[in-house]
Amino acid sequence: MGKLKAAWVGFREPDADPFVTFKKYAEMGYRGMDGDLSRMPGDRDENFKRFKDLGLTCLCSWSPPMRELVKNDAEIKAVIEWARYYDIKNINIGWSTVISSFGEGYGKNGTYDSVMEDIDVMNKLVKIFADEGFTPQYHNHYQEFTVAYKGVSVMDYFLTQVDPRLKIKLDVGWVYVGGLDPVAYMEKIKDRLGLLHVKDFTEMIQPRYLVNADKATDFCFTAVGTGRLDLEGILAKAAELGLEYAIAEQDRLRNLSTEDSLRCAYLNMKETGYLE
Repeated sequence: MGKLKAAWVGFREPDADPFVTFKKYAEMGYRGMDGDLSRMPGDRDENFKRFKDLGLTCLCSWSPPMRELVKNDAEIKAVIEWARYYDIKNINIGWSTVISSFGEGYGKNGTYDSVMEDIDVMNKLVKIFADEGFTPQYHNHYQEFTVAYKGVSVMDYFLTQVDPRLKIKLDVGWVYVGGLDPVAYMEKIKDRLGLLHVKDFTEMIQPRYLVNADKATDFCFTAVGTGRLDLEGILAKAAELGLEYAIAEQDRLRNLSTEDSLRCAYLNMKETGYLE
């Protein structure tokens, strides 16, 4: 059983030179970023060389929301071109209607019909990207587990009705907020498990009310390893299943700075013994 490499998603420092930020993260021990450099200003050849020279790898290209993307052939071609250029195997397909509550308020989760339309869109995009040699990924939130139609959760619809070439970019923090045991769920979907986002929360319920909650609160996001998730169990299962990366994520900062939150995440993951 091999050890995992550390990667990150987000943790941007808007006013800083991105390569100063990348260098800091690489020096902490991070080896990859979930994303590409396609929207960075400057010469892309030089940008990519500098990134690789830091020992860093791009893990996945993100695409526009699925319903916009499926109607835009030029954007689809651009996403494919970025992925090829940055030597990326994965392309993210996201923003199904079940997560509408993040923009419209708690309980706004689309409808059965809209989820069926999402599935149709996902199947079209999975075929396009998989036929081009990429692994399509879907990043979950909590709503896929808490919303059900006709007695079936939205995630189970995705797992059974979408082309099985779609992998789940599993966010274990949102799995927890959805009321499931992340380690058990990793085992359940091990044949469909793609990339792994490691996010932590101080409690389960408040993050479900993200839009409606008091803006002065932290919505219970906390640095990886400082909340309620079984970090050691999650990383042990990831290593057992042969995943390559553990991708640290924290949507909103709590008490630490961006840099310190990411350093904390790395050290807490490293302390489990399952990180390189």
